Amino acid sequence: AYEKPLTVEEISACTGIPAMYIEDEIPRLEYGEALRKTGNKYVTDFIVFRLADRASVEEPVASAIKKLADCCEAVFWGRDEELKKTGFYGSSMGMERLGYIFVPCFLRQKIRDLKNNRLNLPDGNYPPRKDGGYGWYIVEETSDEREIPSEYNMGCWGLKDNCGHIYYYWTNQYSDRKIHFNDGVAWMCRQDIMGNSPEGMIPEDLLSEDDIVRLLEDNLIKKCEKGYRLNFVRFTRQQFRDARELLASADKRLDELLCSQILAVRKEFEKFVPGHLHSQINQWVTCFSYRIVSYVLEELMRGRLAEPNRMRPFTDGLFYVEGDFVEV
Repeated sequence: AYEKPLTVEEISACTGIPAMYIEDEIPRLEYGEALRKTGNKYVTDFIVFRLADRASVEEPVASAIKKLADCCEAVFWGRDEELKKTGFYGSSMGMERLGYIFVPCFLRQKIRDLKNNRLNLPDGNYPPRKDGGYGWYIVEETSDEREIPSEYNMGCWGLKDNCGHIYYYWTNQYSDRKIHFNDGVAWMCRQDIMGNSPEGMIPEDLLSEDDIVRLLEDNLIKKCEKGYRLNFVRFTRQQFRDARELLASADKRLDELLCSQILAVRKEFEKFVPGHLHSQINQWVTCFSYRIVSYVLEELMRGRLAEPNRMRPFTDGLFYVEGDFVEV
């Protein structure tokens, strides 16, 4: 019932499921806003991003990735000494590691600003749902029954402790969920490890031997002469603001490139999304435009960014900021 509304009988004929079973389930599907009723028919109430659709959107984007990466290189590289002056822990890592934080942070903010303000393509508010939640479906066809999403999917998750928030720019291709769940970053937040390590040096009494072994294996801490340090960046709120402002150099060519890519993505979605779902296109344009960041990072790995070590969890997109949540 994606391309056009169907009756229960028509859905039954397509699926082979007896009509009586479909009728029993429809109230639940309507309540969960998976189906919408139109007359005596039902239609899917969310966009399905199919593999063929993905290929059609990727095609116009691919030609601009090298240019976008070159623009990012011009903005970020060669600023090491200026960054060190902001004083944040990890500022000496070099852009080969810090780029995994600043490139996504910079591009995602640019995409948000250009899409919402210059191009007037806002997502709209997260709609309140009948089940009491907020938001919309993100449904993507996968290549086989393992249901593995695109390796270029990317996003940012955050966790809170008593002093601030930790963030992680992840991509399906390189990220490791192990560092987030259970005994990784979530455990460090519960123990206030980051809050108690303002200069990155972890107090001795906070870690047992088992903790040390586990966190070393997760690539979240590193050994030094005096003990153990965080193996990711830590900012005060002011340091994060200073570093972001330092690198947010105006680059008109980058703005133009991103605008053309956002519009190209929107144009492709208009071609394959059924008319009754066009109001949801902007949400998917944001999702896919953020995915452009993954393509740019991959391009920058060819000589600029340190290539992830497949033998260890990838933590270079991980960073901590003191204080309230910041939009990243």
